Amino acid sequence: VCRADIALIGLAVMGQNLILNMNDHGFVVCAFNRTVEKVDRFLANEAKGTKVIGATSLQDMVGKLKSPRRVMLLVKAGSAVDAFIDQLVGDLRRG
Repeated sequence: VCRADIALIGLAVMGQNLILNMNDHGFVVCAFNRTVEKVDRFLANEAKGTKVIGATSLQDMVGKLKSPRRVMLLVKAGSAVDAFIDQLVGDLRRG
C-alpha cells in the first residue's frame, strides 16, 4: 500500500499545480476533490506518470496518509473550509 506524505483537498488550478510541485520535490501526494471525477481526470491527465495517488472519499484519503497525517485545504474560503474541517476531525486522531 502506497502511503502519502501529505493530502491536498481541492483540485482547482492552484491545487493541481501545488500537487505537481510537491511531487517534483519527492513527496507522495494524495489528491482529493469533493467532485471525485476531477480526481480521476487529474490522475489520467496532468498527474499521469507521477507518484500522485487519488482518493475517492475523505476516509479513503486519511487511510492513505502516513502518520502524523498532514492535510492541506485549497478550497473556497468560508463555509467549505469549515465543512471539510468538521468532516475531517472525526477521521484524524491525535498523532
